[in-house]
Order: sequence, then structure tokens, then C-alpha cells
Amino acid sequence: MSLTLNGVWQNSYGSLMTLEVNQSGQIVGEYSSTTGATGTYLVIGYSQPRNPSSDLGQAVVLSIFWRPIDQPAGDDGVHWMSTYCGQLSAEGELTVINTLLTTTPYNKFAPGDYVDKLVFTKTSEQGKPVFSNAGIKDSNDNRINGEWQREDGLAKLSLNIQNQTYGFISGVLTLAGEDIAMLGFTDTYADNNILQSLTLSGYMLSNQQPISLLGRMSLDATQLDVTRWLAHATAPSDVYFQSEATHWRFIKQSID
Repeated sequence: MSLTLNGVWQNSYGSLMTLEVNQSGQIVGEYSSTTGATGTYLVIGYSQPRNPSSDLGQAVVLSIFWRPIDQPAGDDGVHWMSTYCGQLSAEGELTVINTLLTTTPYNKFAPGDYVDKLVFTKTSEQGKPVFSNAGIKDSNDNRINGEWQREDGLAKLSLNIQNQTYGFISGVLTLAGEDIAMLGFTDTYADNNILQSLTLSGYMLSNQQPISLLGRMSLDATQLDVTRWLAHATAPSDVYFQSEATHWRFIKQSID
């Protein structure tokens, strides 16, 4: 089955997002921005492995690292991350909540969380091939690697950076008895004056729901504060329930 999410999507700002989705719902892609700093950025995410219907949308989460892969990093915005959470409707609109996490001042933006609603429509069934060399593994000793436990003990998160250059990170989120594979990015370029940001996406098989995490590690690498996003597939009359957020705090347990 060909998933509708495959192809090139454009939002009202003119930015383009090229997505490739496999049959399990895992997404890889590229994002070409025309707002603020311009460039091409990497995308990782998950969707429900089915197309939307007139009764239910197709839930989607995406992780983006705003460090360009096609030009030198030229400003402090290259430390920023985003999570998109929403759904694709049967009418062909991909509607997401964009939470932009900033860890450095840049232009008019102070460090914080900026939330916006974005609507994408498809412009092409096929786009250029997504960046293919970013999966090369290399060794690293980043402090975000290791085991983390939610402060209430109800969830655990194991993290390991896969590629230092592009900030690729993989992990396993253990929640309600399920081990959820997580993929995304972390700011491997953060220094002692910048909180290291993180964005991860995954898919919970137990309830067929995409999940994402977006947050920051403390400067002493002992705490990880994230917003947990859940993407709900809803009926057209219930779209205001499509994106759910809550705060989680993880405490460092061990280092890989």
C-alpha cells in the first residue's frame, strides 16, 4: 500500500517538506525553509501505517534539527529543535502543532518554547531523494548517552548518539510495559553555556499512537526536561483533540 504521506508538502509560509514513509510508518525526510534562516534540514518521524479515512485522520509526529545540511552553520539558530504533532486528514491537509525549542538568543527570539499551528498540502507525489549519508555511525562520549528515569519512576529512557556530525540519536522509551523505539536528534554542538536540546519520535504499538519528546538537558547533565507529545487520530469533528502535551522530567541513572 502506498501511503499518502509520501511526497512533497508545502505550508503557508512556502516551506517545503519531502517525506519518505515505509510500510511500518517510519518517516525520513528533508525540510527546506524560507522563513528566518534558510537551508535544508533533516526530518525523522513516525505515523500510523495507514492512510486517513473519512472517519479518522492519520496521526503523525516529526522531529527536526534546525542545523542546515547544505551550507555552513551561520547563526545561533542552528542549536534549535522542533517537534511537529498532528494528523493528515482525508481531505489532504497535514495539520500539526509546531513546538520550536530555542536554547540560544537569535534575532528577536529569547530561549524558550514557541508554539505555532502549521498546515501543509501536497505539491508532488515524489520529491528529490532524502539525504542518505547521515546514518553513518561514529564514536562519541556525549553526556546525554545512557539511562534516564522519569522522576516518578513510571518511564525509562535509554539514549545513544548514532552520528555526532548530524546529531542523530536513537533510544528506547519504556512506558506502561512497552519498549518503544525512538529516533531523532540532539544538539551535539552545545557547549557549557548552551542547554543541549533533544527531539525524539516513536510509535507505540500497544495503542497505535505516534509519540514524541522535545526538551533540554541541564548543564550538569543530571536532568532532562521534556514535553511529551501524543498524536491522536480523530474524526473531523474532534480535531481539537489531535495533539496532546504534558511535561516529563528524567533523572540520569547511568552512563553508557
